[in-house]
Amino acid sequence: MKLFARILLLTLLLPLLLSSCKSRGFQDIEITSVRLVSIVPEGFSNVTAVVEVGVRNPTVAFELSQVEAQARFQGEPALTATSETITIPKHSDAVYQIPLQGRLAEGFNPFRLLRLLGDEASFDDITFDVRCRASLRSGFGRNIELLDIPLSALLRGMQTKNDEQILE
Repeated sequence: MKLFARILLLTLLLPLLLSSCKSRGFQDIEITSVRLVSIVPEGFSNVTAVVEVGVRNPTVAFELSQVEAQARFQGEPALTATSETITIPKHSDAVYQIPLQGRLAEGFNPFRLLRLLGDEASFDDITFDVRCRASLRSGFGRNIELLDIPLSALLRGMQTKNDEQILE
Protein backbone atom coordinates (compact mmCIF):
# COMPACT_ATOMS: atom_id res chain seq x y z
CA MET A 1 0.00 0.00 0.00
CA LYS A 2 2.87 2.40 0.80
CA LEU A 3 4.43 1.71 -2.60
CA PHE A 4 1.12 2.45 -4.32
CA ALA A 5 0.78 5.74 -2.38
CA ARG A 6 4.32 6.80 -3.36
CA ILE A 7 3.72 6.01 -7.02
CA LEU A 8 0.44 7.91 -6.94
CA LEU A 9 2.11 10.90 -5.25
CA LEU A 10 4.96 10.92 -7.78
CA THR A 11 2.49 10.63 -10.65
CA LEU A 12 0.57 13.64 -9.37
CA LEU A 13 3.66 15.74 -8.57
CA LEU A 14 5.70 15.01 -11.69
CA PRO A 15 3.64 17.21 -14.07
CA LEU A 16 3.73 20.03 -11.49
CA LEU A 17 7.52 19.77 -11.13
CA LEU A 18 8.08 19.63 -14.87
CA SER A 19 5.83 22.61 -15.56
CA SER A 20 7.50 24.72 -12.87
CA CYS A 21 10.94 24.07 -14.42
CA LYS A 22 9.73 24.55 -17.97
CA SER A 23 11.14 27.39 -20.04
CA ARG A 24 10.35 28.30 -23.61
CA GLY A 25 13.13 25.91 -24.66
CA PHE A 26 14.20 25.91 -28.29
CA GLN A 27 12.12 29.04 -28.95
CA ASP A 28 14.69 31.04 -26.93
CA ILE A 29 17.55 30.12 -29.29
CA GLU A 30 18.50 32.98 -31.63
CA ILE A 31 20.52 33.23 -34.80
CA THR A 32 22.38 36.49 -34.18
CA SER A 33 24.36 36.75 -37.42
CA VAL A 34 25.12 35.00 -40.68
CA ARG A 35 28.13 35.82 -42.85
CA LEU A 36 29.69 34.17 -45.86
CA VAL A 37 33.43 34.00 -45.03
CA SER A 38 34.79 32.31 -48.14
CA ILE A 39 33.86 30.33 -51.18
CA VAL A 40 36.52 28.43 -53.15
CA PRO A 41 35.87 26.59 -56.43
CA GLU A 42 37.25 23.07 -56.70
CA GLY A 43 37.29 22.00 -60.30
CA PHE A 44 34.32 22.77 -62.53
CA SER A 45 31.44 21.62 -60.34
CA ASN A 46 32.53 21.51 -56.67
CA VAL A 47 32.99 24.30 -54.13
CA THR A 48 34.09 24.61 -50.54
CA ALA A 49 32.62 27.43 -48.46
CA VAL A 50 32.83 28.66 -44.90
CA VAL A 51 29.85 30.36 -43.28
CA GLU A 52 29.94 32.11 -39.89
CA VAL A 53 26.77 31.74 -37.85
CA GLY A 54 26.22 33.48 -34.54
CA VAL A 55 24.04 31.50 -32.12
CA ARG A 56 22.72 32.56 -28.70
CA ASN A 57 21.69 29.40 -26.83
CA PRO A 58 20.32 29.96 -23.31
CA THR A 59 19.13 26.34 -23.10
CA VAL A 60 20.65 22.86 -23.19
CA ALA A 61 23.32 21.60 -25.60
CA PHE A 62 22.07 20.31 -28.94
CA GLU A 63 23.36 19.09 -32.27
CA LEU A 64 22.55 20.14 -35.80
CA SER A 65 22.85 17.18 -38.14
CA GLN A 66 21.80 16.37 -41.69
CA VAL A 67 22.62 19.99 -42.59
CA GLU A 68 21.85 20.72 -46.23
CA ALA A 69 21.53 24.03 -48.06
CA GLN A 70 20.33 24.58 -51.59
CA ALA A 71 21.01 27.81 -53.47
CA ARG A 72 18.68 28.85 -56.28
CA PHE A 73 19.41 31.46 -58.94
CA GLN A 74 16.26 33.03 -60.41
CA GLY A 75 14.28 30.13 -58.97
CA GLU A 76 16.39 27.37 -60.55
CA PRO A 77 18.62 25.05 -58.45
CA ALA A 78 22.23 26.26 -58.62
CA LEU A 79 24.16 24.64 -55.77
CA THR A 80 23.64 22.04 -53.05
CA ALA A 81 25.92 22.09 -49.97
CA THR A 82 26.21 19.89 -46.89
CA SER A 83 28.00 20.13 -43.55
CA GLU A 84 29.16 17.80 -40.83
CA THR A 85 27.26 17.67 -37.52
CA ILE A 86 27.56 20.89 -35.50
CA THR A 87 27.40 20.84 -31.68
CA ILE A 88 26.06 23.93 -29.90
CA PRO A 89 27.04 23.94 -26.19
CA LYS A 90 24.53 24.79 -23.47
CA HIS A 91 24.26 28.37 -22.21
CA SER A 92 26.45 29.76 -24.98
CA ASP A 93 26.61 32.86 -27.14
CA ALA A 94 29.22 32.34 -29.86
CA VAL A 95 30.01 32.55 -33.55
CA TYR A 96 30.63 29.22 -35.29
CA GLN A 97 32.52 28.73 -38.53
CA ILE A 98 30.76 26.02 -40.51
CA PRO A 99 32.61 24.43 -43.45
CA LEU A 100 30.36 23.41 -46.33
CA GLN A 101 31.04 21.06 -49.24
CA GLY A 102 29.00 21.94 -52.30
CA ARG A 103 28.27 20.82 -55.82
CA LEU A 104 26.78 22.80 -58.69
CA ALA A 105 23.40 21.55 -59.85
CA GLU A 106 23.48 19.52 -63.02
CA GLY A 107 22.77 21.77 -65.99
CA PHE A 108 23.45 25.01 -64.10
CA ASN A 109 25.81 27.33 -65.97
CA PRO A 110 27.92 29.24 -63.41
CA PHE A 111 28.66 31.94 -66.00
CA ARG A 112 25.05 33.10 -65.50
CA LEU A 113 26.28 34.55 -62.21
CA LEU A 114 28.47 37.05 -64.09
CA ARG A 115 25.47 39.31 -64.53
CA LEU A 116 25.69 39.93 -60.77
CA LEU A 117 28.80 41.99 -61.47
CA GLY A 118 26.82 44.50 -63.56
CA ASP A 119 25.41 47.86 -62.46
CA GLU A 120 21.91 46.51 -61.95
CA ALA A 121 22.99 43.47 -59.97
CA SER A 122 20.46 42.14 -57.50
CA PHE A 123 21.40 39.51 -54.97
CA ASP A 124 17.69 38.95 -54.43
CA ASP A 125 17.87 36.63 -57.48
CA ILE A 126 19.79 34.15 -55.30
CA THR A 127 17.88 32.46 -52.50
CA PHE A 128 18.67 29.64 -50.09
CA ASP A 129 16.74 26.81 -48.53
CA VAL A 130 18.31 25.33 -45.39
CA ARG A 131 17.29 22.04 -43.82
CA CYS A 132 18.71 20.29 -40.76
CA ARG A 133 17.79 18.26 -37.71
CA ALA A 134 18.21 19.78 -34.25
CA SER A 135 18.39 17.13 -31.56
CA LEU A 136 19.32 16.59 -27.94
CA ARG A 137 21.82 13.97 -26.89
CA SER A 138 18.91 11.70 -26.05
CA GLY A 139 17.95 11.68 -29.72
CA PHE A 140 14.77 13.74 -29.37
CA GLY A 141 14.65 16.55 -31.86
CA ARG A 142 12.89 18.27 -34.70
CA ASN A 143 13.50 18.97 -38.34
CA ILE A 144 14.05 22.62 -39.24
CA GLU A 145 13.43 24.07 -42.66
CA LEU A 146 14.11 27.70 -43.59
CA LEU A 147 12.97 28.58 -47.10
CA ASP A 148 13.66 31.35 -49.60
CA ILE A 149 16.30 33.26 -47.65
CA PRO A 150 17.63 35.97 -50.02
CA LEU A 151 21.41 36.20 -50.40
CA SER A 152 21.09 39.96 -49.95
CA ALA A 153 19.83 39.36 -46.39
CA LEU A 154 22.83 37.14 -45.62
CA LEU A 155 25.30 39.64 -47.04
CA ARG A 156 23.80 42.43 -44.92
CA GLY A 157 24.06 40.16 -41.88
CA MET A 158 20.37 40.49 -41.25
CA GLN A 159 18.60 37.97 -39.07
CA THR A 160 15.88 36.00 -40.82
CA LYS A 161 13.08 34.85 -38.54
CA ASN A 162 9.90 33.16 -39.59
CA ASP A 163 8.28 30.80 -37.12
CA GLU A 164 6.03 29.42 -39.84
CA GLN A 165 9.05 27.94 -41.59
CA ILE A 166 9.98 25.66 -38.71
CA LEU A 167 8.50 22.20 -39.16
CA GLU A 168 7.88 19.71 -36.42
